[in-house]
Amino acid sequence: MVFKKVRDWIKTAYSKFKAFFEKDNHLYTALTLIILPIVLTLAVEMLSRDSFLAGFRFLFQSPIPFFVNACIISCTVLLALLFRRRFFVYLIVSAFWLFLGIVNHNLLMKRVTPFNATDIFMVKTGMRIMGKYYSPLAIILYIVIGLAVVAFLVLVWIKGPKVQRKIHRVYNGLIVAGMVALTFVAISLSIDTGKIASTFNNLPNAYKAYGFTYCFFNSVFDNGVRKPSDYSQEGIVELVDELENNDVEITQVTDQTPNIIVIQLESFFDITRMNNLEFSTDPIPNFRKLKETYSGGYVSVPSIGAGTSNTEFEILTGMNLEDFGAGEIPFKGVLLKETCESIAYDLSENGYTAHAIHNNDATFYQRHTVYPNLGFDTFTSMEYMYLTNSDFTQKNWVRDQVLTEYIQDCLDYTPEGVDFVFTVSVEGHGSYPNQYMAGMNNVRVTSAGETQYAVQYYTNLINDMDLFVYDLVQMLEARGEKTILFLYGDHLPSLGLEQENMTDGDLMQTDYVIWNNMGLDLDLGDLEAWQVMPKLLGAVGIKTGVINSYHQTHINDEEGEYLSGLQNLEYDLLYGSKTALGDHGPYEKKDTKFGVKDVTISSVYMKTLGDKPYIYIEGENFTKWSLVNINGEYYRTEILGPDRIRAQYDDLLPQDEIFVAQVGDDKYQLSQTEPFIYE
Repeated sequence: MVFKKVRDWIKTAYSKFKAFFEKDNHLYTALTLIILPIVLTLAVEMLSRDSFLAGFRFLFQSPIPFFVNACIISCTVLLALLFRRRFFVYLIVSAFWLFLGIVNHNLLMKRVTPFNATDIFMVKTGMRIMGKYYSPLAIILYIVIGLAVVAFLVLVWIKGPKVQRKIHRVYNGLIVAGMVALTFVAISLSIDTGKIASTFNNLPNAYKAYGFTYCFFNSVFDNGVRKPSDYSQEGIVELVDELENNDVEITQVTDQTPNIIVIQLESFFDITRMNNLEFSTDPIPNFRKLKETYSGGYVSVPSIGAGTSNTEFEILTGMNLEDFGAGEIPFKGVLLKETCESIAYDLSENGYTAHAIHNNDATFYQRHTVYPNLGFDTFTSMEYMYLTNSDFTQKNWVRDQVLTEYIQDCLDYTPEGVDFVFTVSVEGHGSYPNQYMAGMNNVRVTSAGETQYAVQYYTNLINDMDLFVYDLVQMLEARGEKTILFLYGDHLPSLGLEQENMTDGDLMQTDYVIWNNMGLDLDLGDLEAWQVMPKLLGAVGIKTGVINSYHQTHINDEEGEYLSGLQNLEYDLLYGSKTALGDHGPYEKKDTKFGVKDVTISSVYMKTLGDKPYIYIEGENFTKWSLVNINGEYYRTEILGPDRIRAQYDDLLPQDEIFVAQVGDDKYQLSQTEPFIYE
């Protein structure tokens, strides 16, 4: 009896619900089209701010930005007017915005930097490292929820209500177009009155101030360097001529030609800058000693919690990312197809060999494609490093101490020449666990709040990275070659930091130190990431390169004029006519060699273990990413050591062709040995 009543109630409720959307009542439709965007905007902001009340605070404290966000969502909700399956469209649009809100919420929990359009191009990379952020159970749960949502949408498509009357698509299309026009007017007026901004110096702060929807929308359409209003080819020619004829004195402190080694330390900073923390011992004693003995300071970087490649971009090119689109990642955009003036190219013209090193995947941030466009002669990635289990952190990132060996290999690569070695570390990468992890207590941390374990884990990571700094300096001192070493953090860690947590510096400043064995006084002071290398090269008298020379010549100019000239050059070199390069023309893409040391095959033989036949390959520089290929087909490969690998194979025949390829975890082949013909 009870079951029958419940069933009848459900049928009645469904009939009324279905009738609501089938009758196409103009009042009900209008209310839905007004209320749904407001509800979705509130939900997205609650997710973005990780707080139910914070979403309402955004509505009442920032009504104009909230209105702009709601207008953008309204443009998508109004599309339902063009379809008979109006309820289905409401669901699709709602699912779309809630999905973006949930993705943004999860990213903020892991990396601090909010979700933007360029992240869409990093889906492949994100999928590859997801296991380092989420447990297998959590990943499975997300997949199940996703499949359930898709199944529900399919059911609604089949069984859901449809408007019974004729749809006036032309009339309704005009309503949609009118809403789009109103939205652009609202955005324009809000920008003109200063209620929202069109460019973001600090992405996390912008999302909080102006709302997720507007900022994400802005990142979709705001790409590249905007064409400056005063840009012209004649103006660029005049600027370049002025650079060539300007005899301005740079701060040159030596006429010697040293090796230049630049180390970008993942998420590294002096954690004692955080207040309310107590440490059992100094977490970074070696870095601190260098800073006390040599020169150091703060370097302002373009992001917090993430954005490694953007700091890398500013350091290598001298370009200011504030001139680019909101949340833009040049490594995932323009640098995939364009060469660009860089420190690697500038130093190559001065006799340097330019090396890049990264103890992570070569394809991470598309470095395998970008580095040739930035002028690097060699690139040693994780796939060319012989690693054992002890070389990985508990979150499965490669420890930085392995880098010393490969930096030394780069210096050995040109025994009679000078080297520029640019190294990007990875050990300090998040996420940081919120539970105790055994073995991470070399430095014990006492802190208040729920981030205790995350801070403890991170502190011990940078303590281990500090040992790499010590080993590296010891190696360089032992070599005795004239060397300048620049060490800096790419951004602050994703620990949910706020300015109030800091006792010194701000959230966009990391720590740097400059070591050298030449007795040089290299006091650069606090500076922007895009000013680092021009100042450093100026110390050794290198003026090569338009951007490099521009900084060295104009760095003390009035700020507005200085930044305007820089933006003109950035636009010209990457998106304009490349007039600044003159007869030189675009830089020629380098044929970058993967790995400094060649992977080679010296001998091949068969051997049976039990009842399984194996092919054994002996040679040099094999790693766990070495993959055996026999007659065009790859075989599962076991690494037995840097000089021996094997693969299960039935029987080799004379003239069989064998090579070993270095293949990343994403199955991308980076290089292969010369073919070995079995005899």
